[in-house]
Amino acid sequence: MAQNLQILLRRKKTAQNIAQIARAMEMISASKIKKAQSEVVANKPYADRITKLTSSIIRHIDTDQFNHPYIFGNEAEEALVLIISPDKGLCGSLNTNLFKRIFEIDNKNLKLIAMGRKASQFSRRLSGELIAEFNIGTTLPPYGTVYQLIEVINNEYIGGHVSSFKILYTEFTSMFTQAPVLKSILPIEMPNLPTAVSLRSQPGSLPLAGTGGQSAPLPYIFEPKIQDLLSELLPYYLEVILYNSLIEAYTSEQAARMVAMQNAKNNALDIADYLTLIYNKSRQERITNELLTLSSRV
Repeated sequence: MAQNLQILLRRKKTAQNIAQIARAMEMISASKIKKAQSEVVANKPYADRITKLTSSIIRHIDTDQFNHPYIFGNEAEEALVLIISPDKGLCGSLNTNLFKRIFEIDNKNLKLIAMGRKASQFSRRLSGELIAEFNIGTTLPPYGTVYQLIEVINNEYIGGHVSSFKILYTEFTSMFTQAPVLKSILPIEMPNLPTAVSLRSQPGSLPLAGTGGQSAPLPYIFEPKIQDLLSELLPYYLEVILYNSLIEAYTSEQAARMVAMQNAKNNALDIADYLTLIYNKSRQERITNELLTLSSRV
């Protein structure tokens, strides 16, 4: 019985230690997620504005006068996918749900960029080619990380080695909801227009189909030329999307880890309470048996 009591004490101590570690990790994630959420909120207006401006300009571009790989793509057979994951585990089902999405596309004709150690480990199991690996780190990803990714993406996409570019990451919805997203980035989808428009009209207007050559005002006055402006804008468009995906994935990781560690802490404390109850009952039973033995001898 004495040995059993010692085992119960050791198990109880182990459960309490696990609860302390889980509580510390929960507090760390809670402190990190505040800064991450602030960055997401601060970046969102700029990202939305760049995206809407790019879409608006593309709507009025003349495809005969402007040809950019980001818009029209190429004829390569393979696709490029960037997978953004945490470097570490202990974040619930976040990694499992994320990697399930990659099987929705044909991974035999893929080239992969892994951002995060978990993504690197998973990518090596796929039949696609892993061409680059990066660590996402334990702090908020700096903006400079985007330039390293763009260098690899442009080498493959503009170089004509891949036909499209997608990002697989976890989108942050709330503290308790993080959903994996597979987003198509390149080529940029052209808006649906009745017919192709021309830029040969007078500045500030475009001839529209079905108007008999009459001009309709543009939403903006473009200076310099619309082609030059779009050429300068497209790299920023890719930068914004990449950085937004990085901070969304990082925020999702911290939220998932905070919830997972909170559950682990509560479960460990429940186990410690249960073992304490068993220990007290066993100890009381032992004392009672010793008293009965002494009284029988008397």
